[in-house]
Amino acid sequence: MKKILVLCLLVAPFFSFSQEFRIKKGAVTDSLQFPGDIEESFAIYLPSNYSPEEKWPLIFVFDPQGRGAAAANLFRYAAEDRGYIVASANFSLKSEPIDSLSSKALLMMRTLFNSFPIDQKQVFSAGIDEGGQIASAISIFYPQMAGVLSIGNSFVIPKGLDKDNPYLFIGMAGRRDYMIYVMENYLKYFDKNDFPTEADYYDGKEGQWPPSSIIYNAVGSFTLQSIRDGNRENSEGLVDSIFQKEMDYVESLRRKREFLYAYQKLEQMEKTYEDFGKEEAIESKMKEIKTAEGYKTQKRNFNRAVIYERQKQDEFEYLLRVDIISKNFKNIGWWAYQVDELNKLKDSDNEARSNMAYRLHSYIDFITKREQKAVMNSSAEIDLKVFINVLRTAIQKEEPEAYLNIISLAGSDYNYDTALLYLEDLLKTGYSDMDALYEIPGTLDLKLTRDYNQLIKKYLGTARYFNEDASEEKEISIEH
Repeated sequence: MKKILVLCLLVAPFFSFSQEFRIKKGAVTDSLQFPGDIEESFAIYLPSNYSPEEKWPLIFVFDPQGRGAAAANLFRYAAEDRGYIVASANFSLKSEPIDSLSSKALLMMRTLFNSFPIDQKQVFSAGIDEGGQIASAISIFYPQMAGVLSIGNSFVIPKGLDKDNPYLFIGMAGRRDYMIYVMENYLKYFDKNDFPTEADYYDGKEGQWPPSSIIYNAVGSFTLQSIRDGNRENSEGLVDSIFQKEMDYVESLRRKREFLYAYQKLEQMEKTYEDFGKEEAIESKMKEIKTAEGYKTQKRNFNRAVIYERQKQDEFEYLLRVDIISKNFKNIGWWAYQVDELNKLKDSDNEARSNMAYRLHSYIDFITKREQKAVMNSSAEIDLKVFINVLRTAIQKEEPEAYLNIISLAGSDYNYDTALLYLEDLLKTGYSDMDALYEIPGTLDLKLTRDYNQLIKKYLGTARYFNEDASEEKEISIEH
């Protein structure tokens, strides 16, 4: 039966805060409140052998949706085996600027420092997407940071990078995530500035956390870095244990015939273990993988996919700029065709091409969404705003935002035919928020018309202003 640990937390006067936390060792405890009046919380994991008499390494975790307990559980297995406390934020990272979020993260850090016996030379941070940015950003304010795991995104202020206190930077991305190349650029930047780095990839797309087995290896790398820095002892064959776990992972890839991924992992391990005398074992495994039937084909497919992808990225960027400048409505069909072709490629038996298709589709989604935001927030003429939103409907047919924007723009311009066309296209996607359909800006007159309400009734079964007995459309007085 797991012991219950009751902690009476007397925090520094800065917080004027005391609270009794009832925390289970060996389990994730959720919803621990921040001190003071801040209505935020975090989840925490304490190893089953936790004792307040010892100092403990700490990993801060940041999930974009603020799913603290779920994110902490991904680190739980590694934290238990390697002896880490894990603290995971419950606040969303989607709606606030990075400086505000960094302040919350630092408050969370101070709370943990004043509440638990933390080894402040073994403090690490981890996060995905916006969480990866926060995990990186707090290193600016805490120069003793020992390591950062950034998944899918990161954040660097060159002037804020303390080159005298380099930390381990681990960059990760899903193989279907278009941000994979951005992460490679971050890794090159940290390499250039003599920070120790590691790269790892997993089966997944943007917004998807890696499996716990990948995270386990990353936490192992944190531990190895602490040993290198002299902040942790290599007790009871700790390095050998971490190394064997990674070799077991490589073997699991080999057995699944994922030879290229296994070889890439071994290449990274050469760098990771260069100070620990594991070169011979790694080189032997690399030779075995390299001679496996299928390795050369996988490598060739991967290289071809990468070359094609980079060419298409450049092409998409160029043509998007040209089409925006010229408001080229005639080219919308070309973009729709590109998306259709990428969707077909996603089902390819060639894994490299399939992953590439996912990345390219996400990339088109990203650059068109970026331009949509810029245009809609500008004083651009209505034709350009309509164009960028029509383009967005070709890229992401199921997302309602662009349809609603077009209905609003066309309604404001008394172009009811266009508004009704995109209203029906929106309803065909399965959109069913009736209240939102009657609150679209610029549609005060349009939403009272019979045609507008007939379409809504046709797809949703009812409409707010539909009169079954009316034989003629309601007369609307419109002043131009």
